[in-house]
Amino acid sequence: MAVPICEHMKASGKRCGSPALRDKPFCFYHLVQEASLPSLRNMYIAYNPKAAPGEWPILEFPTPALEDAAAIQIGFMQVLHGVANGNLDVRKAGRMLSALHGAAANLHRLEACLAQTASKLPRKPPVGVKQARKSARKLSRPSQSLGRKQVSRLATVTRDDGTGHPGQSVRPTV
Repeated sequence: MAVPICEHMKASGKRCGSPALRDKPFCFYHLVQEASLPSLRNMYIAYNPKAAPGEWPILEFPTPALEDAAAIQIGFMQVLHGVANGNLDVRKAGRMLSALHGAAANLHRLEACLAQTASKLPRKPPVGVKQARKSARKLSRPSQSLGRKQVSRLATVTRDDGTGHPGQSVRPTV
């Protein structure tokens, strides 16, 4: 049975990768995130004076969800674009750049913490994998020839005289 994967796409273009909730397109985290963020979360709106008839004359620059380095970089780029085109107040841009700088610092700390935690995790494979490797090694070994003692042991037959007690070991005559 295939498990559905969360359909959220990060700014870097990667999918979330977590399992989606039953009958929902997103995982728990992204479902809650979508519900908690405002529907209009634009950094700024620019008017396009060169819009062709039938085109929307407004360009929206949505604030990305700051969940990876690519999203933070997109946020920096949008702030610079807004200031350069005069669509974003310099004071507001300064606050946004400060928030993006804090998010970038948090991301670096988070990555360092995850790397440290990953280095402390045990490297032993699960028991089932370990046993499978062991049996595969046994099967891949070339079969060894039987020695004389092993052959003589195999050739020895134990006589049973019908009393339920084993009798003497006798070698069959060939």
